[in-house]
Amino acid sequence: MRKIILLSIILSVAFISCSDLDLAPVGQLADGNFPASDGDALTLVNAAYQPNVGISTGLGYLIDLTSEEEVNAENVNSGGYYLGILSIDPTNSYVNSVWNALYNGITRANDVVDKVEPSPNVSSDLKKRIVGEAKFLRAYYYFYLVQLWGDVPLVLHNIDGSNTTRAAVDDVYAQIVRDLEDAAESLPRVNEYAAADKGRATKGAAYAYLSKVYLVWGQTSPTADAATQRNYFSESVKYADLVTDYELQEDFLDNWTIPNGKESIFATQHIKGQASASDGGNHLVHCSFANGFSNTSLPHVFPSTNRWYDDFDDRDQRKKGTYAKELYDPTGDSVFVFERIRYRKYIDTTDVVSSANTRDINRTIIRYAEVLLLKAEAINELNGAPNAEAYEAINQVRRRAFRHPLTVPSADDLPAGLDYEGFKTKIQQERVLELTYEQNRKTDLIRWRIYLKTLRDAVSNGYVDPGYGKQNVKLKHYRFPIPKTQRDINPDGLWQNWGYDGYDESKTGINPYAAHEPQYAGETI
Repeated sequence: MRKIILLSIILSVAFISCSDLDLAPVGQLADGNFPASDGDALTLVNAAYQPNVGISTGLGYLIDLTSEEEVNAENVNSGGYYLGILSIDPTNSYVNSVWNALYNGITRANDVVDKVEPSPNVSSDLKKRIVGEAKFLRAYYYFYLVQLWGDVPLVLHNIDGSNTTRAAVDDVYAQIVRDLEDAAESLPRVNEYAAADKGRATKGAAYAYLSKVYLVWGQTSPTADAATQRNYFSESVKYADLVTDYELQEDFLDNWTIPNGKESIFATQHIKGQASASDGGNHLVHCSFANGFSNTSLPHVFPSTNRWYDDFDDRDQRKKGTYAKELYDPTGDSVFVFERIRYRKYIDTTDVVSSANTRDINRTIIRYAEVLLLKAEAINELNGAPNAEAYEAINQVRRRAFRHPLTVPSADDLPAGLDYEGFKTKIQQERVLELTYEQNRKTDLIRWRIYLKTLRDAVSNGYVDPGYGKQNVKLKHYRFPIPKTQRDINPDGLWQNWGYDGYDESKTGINPYAAHEPQYAGETI
């Protein structure tokens, strides 16, 4: 595709700041007839994709680095370093930048809906698609916000941005679902897009996200009763079954070597040859492979110990697809061996030495393997036990991993007869094997309500050196703090999350996470 999210022709007025949630719409800065053409409408929706490009690293730091799987060698005065040791406060640079980028994306999506939908100047078929893209993107941005911060301002029209207040979690999820359902009705299937438009939101992406959102909402809603939860899990299964336009890649690593391949449902489109996130490069590449091949100078982020690699079955192709213990560089006919393993998913194995500089590998956001895992998990939650469909979904992922035919039972399938807890444990393990370094780990642990236990057990069991501070995790870390810059502007509407500087128990309660992991409820903040 033509890298729709990084267009130098985008109107300069599209690049507005939303750091204060004063969401001035793009169209307000143009004439009253804007958009005046299909081209104008495309410019607006392309601008809504752009904020997603710069947050690949930020989301990696917020979601992966705050888990037990990853540690870093960042400068000790950097925001990334403090995230890695779980010393997080409302001034953290990554907490601020990701929040701002997500609301920037929402601003631009709102502008598309408010300006394009009523416009008589945009052709009807294109209008339908563009508004569908905008609603998908708005839901996508809000899904990160609600998982990472909980109650967040729900701004659907840019004139509503000032003096806003935090909306309840369930209200945010309800809006996410409405937007995704609208998007699913409006968006083309992936094979209906022209080649130049590959990478845009599709009907299948909306279905995949509806499956994931309903599962997470059912597991984390603060108000849903058992019947409502069952309905959410049922919807999750329904939408997973509607994701029919994608299939598993035979070779696991092809998910990162083939842009927008047959397994890719939605991915950030990065640009080759760009060295920084602001220019469109995938900075996750640099962070996982900075300092090249030195064994004395570690990259910015890396697996917490070599045990993640050593514990993998040698026959599982995901072992060498996820981690690099040694690499062959065809450009120099050299083999590099690492004392400390690196992440491999964002290393260009056709030109290893230049990997940290080209940075055009797409950031995987959701792919078909995850949809199969979501379906298996949702069935287990719905029925209180797995059934044949749940087994088949997870076993297809495992068969691909061990290079078996996907639809033929194999010796590497899960054992039959697992109960709810046993199958849930297998799902949790499989998501680690399949999705490491794909920005899922912390959000998985908090929806499963095992965040503190997992990090502390990882330290005590030797998966993380205690020097990295993962054992210091607290219940407050179930949410990130609201950025200080935001609260300085609107302290009443943006009350602080529990446990951080400036929180107010009249807004948050005494400890809103006490029931998540009750064994830690008595600990001090």
